[in-house]
Amino acid sequence: MRYNPWVLLTLRGKTFAVVGGLLLLGGVLLGQRDVLWFGLFLFLLPVVAVMVVARSRLRLTCERRVVPQEAIVGERLTGELIITKSGQLPTGLLHFEDEVPRGLGRPPRFTVHRFAGEWRREVAYPMAGLRRGRYHTGPLTVRATDPFQLVKLDRRFSATSEVQVTPRIVPLPMMRTVSGAGSTGDALPQKAGVIGADDVLVREYHAGDDVRRIHWRTTARRGELFVRREEQAWDPTATVILDSRQGVHAGTGRGSSFEWAVSAAASIALHFVDSGFRVDLFDADGAMIHGERLVQATVTRQQIVDEMTDVVTSPRSTLTRTVEHASLSQRGQLMVCVLGRLTRGDVEVLLGAQRNRTRCFAFILDTDTFTSRAERSTPEQYDEHRAAIDRLHNVGWRTIEVTAEMGVADAWANLDRVGEYV
Repeated sequence: MRYNPWVLLTLRGKTFAVVGGLLLLGGVLLGQRDVLWFGLFLFLLPVVAVMVVARSRLRLTCERRVVPQEAIVGERLTGELIITKSGQLPTGLLHFEDEVPRGLGRPPRFTVHRFAGEWRREVAYPMAGLRRGRYHTGPLTVRATDPFQLVKLDRRFSATSEVQVTPRIVPLPMMRTVSGAGSTGDALPQKAGVIGADDVLVREYHAGDDVRRIHWRTTARRGELFVRREEQAWDPTATVILDSRQGVHAGTGRGSSFEWAVSAAASIALHFVDSGFRVDLFDADGAMIHGERLVQATVTRQQIVDEMTDVVTSPRSTLTRTVEHASLSQRGQLMVCVLGRLTRGDVEVLLGAQRNRTRCFAFILDTDTFTSRAERSTPEQYDEHRAAIDRLHNVGWRTIEVTAEMGVADAWANLDRVGEYV
């Protein structure tokens, strides 16, 4: 490969060449032999450096990997490079720089000072999953220079490494049985599938239970009040809705309300998959996953992780498209929503998705706690948000208000106190 010598020169090399040429010309015109020899030296030095660096053959190989290839946001990673040089020809100083996206940290730079001979270098450098998403590290760039830094020649490997930074997945326990399922009894989801005929079970009496549900035979045998708990047929499909609208979230980076919502939605969806549910997952743009039961549960888990890794905020202003897609499937009796700042219109849209579903849960983020005071909602927006929460609660939704200080597991535990066994 031919190179333009002038392009290969650094600023120092160009300065040497220009000054050397002027001194040569001045020495000849003025008849000053000392000036002539000094100018010749300055001029030839970058010329020789260009010849050595441009004609040197970089017989280098590079092996690379990132450990781990899939990491949780905020987790530490390690990039590993194995660089091998073959052949005895000199190569000059070699400066290496690996390309690292901003979401993973700073690019590493290092130098190899051996001019000739064969050698092997193993380099490890730290990275961190600063932002959720998919990234490629590399390719590795090699810069060959002379000892005086007069010439530079950049060459680049083609290999890259893929890194996936996933949202934080929080293990969630099964919820405890809580009374208040309604007059029809306590309907419990079953992992095995849809139950056929209703089975009559009993549980301890709770204040507010209908006295007509008292199971007198068990009460007489146990010496305390027991009521019938009628287990209804159950479709083990859960609908999870992530409110991904950009305008209803606040904050930036890992501490934003949207990143909290992504982590919560991913954790909830995986919780249901592990519990034997089919999962339908929706965001503001519509369907993300239609969870048909697959042969290998790990495939479904990976699909959810991949989708939640790639999800971004949407410019949509309403949840209409979400509800349209959720209504088309209309599978299962359980729906869990992770919502941002709400309006009265949002409530009316969500009520459309509630049709034919007996249990609707909502994590509602107090987005003002995720940002600075200057960027918080207006008093009108806050009042409308509060009214929307009250409206959902009044029509039978189990709602939990989430602040920035609250973790996903804490919010799930709080929902346990007002929800049902899911």
